[in-house]
Amino acid sequence: MNADGHLQRARELEETIAYLLAALQPERHVASIVENIYGAAQQYIAYALEIRHGEHSDTHAGLVRRLRNYGYPDIAQLFLEIEGLRMGRWYGKQGDGETIAKCQQLLSSIRDWATK
Repeated sequence: MNADGHLQRARELEETIAYLLAALQPERHVASIVENIYGAAQQYIAYALEIRHGEHSDTHAGLVRRLRNYGYPDIAQLFLEIEGLRMGRWYGKQGDGETIAKCQQLLSSIRDWATK
């Protein structure tokens, strides 16, 4: 996937997130919402790394290391926070509206960095 494809996929995932948040009971969809936020964050990061450094990435494996190597430790930390919240929701079935709000805040920061 090229940079524009990563950006488009991130935006599509954000549309899915908005749809799930508009559901009558979004708290029933916490795991799906967080999973989509994680995916969108990965896509925004892939977009930014390709635009800024010519690096192509279609996987999250090694993403944190690459971010740190390129001098983006703050973005690496934001992605790690989403990943940690994702693990708790997916495997631990923990979560609520506060989790969604925190993940949205983290994603917003990653989006802002990636698209500036």
